[in-house]
Amino acid sequence: MPKQTLFKAIEEHGDAQALILTNCTYDGLRYDLPPIIQAAHAKGMKVIIDEAWYGFARFHPAFRPTALEAGADYATQSTHKVMSAFSQSSMIHVNDPDFNEHLFREIFNMHTSTSPQYSMIASLDVARKQIVLEGYKLLSRTLELAKELRAQINSTGAFRVLELSDLLPDEIKQDNVQLDPTKVTVDISRCGFTIEELIHELFERFNIQVEKSTFNTLTLLLTIGTTRSKVSRLYDAMMRIARENRAPQRLYQTAEIPRFTELKYLPRDAFYCGGELMPLLDEQDKVNSNLNGRVSADQITPYPPGIPVLVPGQMITQGITQYLISMLRSQKRIEVHGIVYDGYLPCLRLLTTAEEKSLTKLDKL
Repeated sequence: MPKQTLFKAIEEHGDAQALILTNCTYDGLRYDLPPIIQAAHAKGMKVIIDEAWYGFARFHPAFRPTALEAGADYATQSTHKVMSAFSQSSMIHVNDPDFNEHLFREIFNMHTSTSPQYSMIASLDVARKQIVLEGYKLLSRTLELAKELRAQINSTGAFRVLELSDLLPDEIKQDNVQLDPTKVTVDISRCGFTIEELIHELFERFNIQVEKSTFNTLTLLLTIGTTRSKVSRLYDAMMRIARENRAPQRLYQTAEIPRFTELKYLPRDAFYCGGELMPLLDEQDKVNSNLNGRVSADQITPYPPGIPVLVPGQMITQGITQYLISMLRSQKRIEVHGIVYDGYLPCLRLLTTAEEKSLTKLDKL
């Protein structure tokens, strides 16, 4: 998001309680945080940074400043993603001068388990000890391997690593955004495979699992666990595929996620209604026009990318139904969470007319 857009939002919404940003992104993009945090603090806002993919940054100068070093009040880190903790193990770091420990603990206890898994907690401590004692050495190796891998991939002729200038739209190029080099985005449009075919090829032939992709890129994540042998195996696989000299295919981009429409009722009120099912397609296998203007009772989320298209209480438009159907018909493996199947028919759970009359509209609250 452009820095000026953030500054404008901070200026126009001075009554906001917090500014929440992701830094860095899965693709490795990093905001120039200090001026953004200063602007939020000037308006009395707390700053919360999602550092899920950047928990290691404190331990090598190439990745700093971290969110807390830039002045953020809170930072959340998925320690299991980029360090050595068990799956689901995460941390919340606090830098808030007005921190209310009692209130924080009460809210935390409200949402956490009363039967914690102590092996996960122990793994957090082991991961912390490792990154403190060995972090600089391990991260230096990771940076060196990332540099080698980028050069190797570009040498194949069929694949190209995207650089920072490729990843940024024009309106952000002057915002001092940085790139974490351990996140490697590869353009696959010249290799002769669709992204689905390439992922299948890498997995079946070379036992390489790809986690994230778009219609013409795949993202490689290097961590402190990456070794030279793993990098060599990946390079060998991509070189073998490149040597097949397949003719480039036309790649089709999936439809853009529709913009948020009107929220007519509180999500909790809509969700707890019984609702009724209505199919996405009519008897001619076309978009069901009767969905237009109706209100969803469920959250509908295609995964990937894991961004809700509908939330309970939100009004449905033709653009939303067309997008959902395109997801269901996509050749790419996409799960659409929240869809209800009545036999083989994909349906949405909607508020009935009577239920809508019983609820208070948001503009009347």
